[in-house]
Amino acid sequence: MRYTLREVTVRISIFNLARRGTCDMSLEMEYDCPECDNSQFWRTAYTELHLGEKTKWRCSECGYGFININDGISTADA
Repeated sequence: MRYTLREVTVRISIFNLARRGTCDMSLEMEYDCPECDNSQFWRTAYTELHLGEKTKWRCSECGYGFININDGISTADA
């Protein structure tokens, strides 16, 4: 089956809108960055895995990032 660029764009847009509505997390959070004195982190990615909801966070100043899965598993503690 062949798709034109316009059809693919529409399909992706519909999928993204549907997924966007299921996530009610905020786009920023406060967390003390271990690399700098900043405490503002932005959500850069979100997906659902078999372990739960995976969220990537990044420091707005230095770019330090970490991953949370279901608020129980975190790479920030490592």
